[in-house]
Amino acid sequence: MRRPLQALACLGSLAALSFPAPAAQAATAQPQASQQACRVVAVKPFVSKGKVRGTAVRTGCADQARLRVRVTVAVSGPDRVVKSGSQVIGNGRITTGATCTATARRYYVVALDTQGRVNQSRSVKLSCAKRGFASAAETAVVKLTNDARVKNGCRPLIHDRKLHLAAERHSADMAANNYFDHDSRDGRTFDRRIRAAGYAFTRAGENIAKGQPTAAAVVRAWLNSPGHRANIMNCAFTHIGVGHNAKGPTWTQDFGVH
Repeated sequence: MRRPLQALACLGSLAALSFPAPAAQAATAQPQASQQACRVVAVKPFVSKGKVRGTAVRTGCADQARLRVRVTVAVSGPDRVVKSGSQVIGNGRITTGATCTATARRYYVVALDTQGRVNQSRSVKLSCAKRGFASAAETAVVKLTNDARVKNGCRPLIHDRKLHLAAERHSADMAANNYFDHDSRDGRTFDRRIRAAGYAFTRAGENIAKGQPTAAAVVRAWLNSPGHRANIMNCAFTHIGVGHNAKGPTWTQDFGVH
């Protein structure tokens, strides 16, 4: 069996250069703000796990009251409450979730308590239409990588769901555990991670990067590094998986051929 092909070097210097220096702290401490007046806040809705989530917050209050959150959809005629929830609370937050549809709708959240305080979030257009498995940034990395390969006489790579899973997991793990290495903290090498994601290969490779803010920046950095460029320009590879995590940001490219 042929041995896996590994990238020759990591982009540690590139990642280090991209980290901004921490802002200097103020020379003198600001006076402590006085306690806020009791109020309720409606947080703009968002989609999570197939639900449109709405959150209401009660803050700065000395007493308890029933806090209610309503997820409301804007329709022709009177707007319609699609989900509500309530809890007796002093200070804190409550969240409820309405079923999300594939059709985009405009939602907003209303927060109110039994003391008469009311707040409404701005409206947001949301849907749960099925999307591809890759994010916009990951898809852009694949396109830029393939553009470079085609100019070099190689065929474009297919973005593979299993390789994407392996790459995405590694980027997330590096971000969550604050490290930068081809070997995971549990000792797994990139080829073991690729096999664990279900991709069977005869040859594989991996590029990683940290700190580059955009797809264009990270692909440019890889192409300017001989070891990483060798993986990108290896015409034997047929598939790719790209994983991006916003923390760092961290990037992983996994390459393979069955």
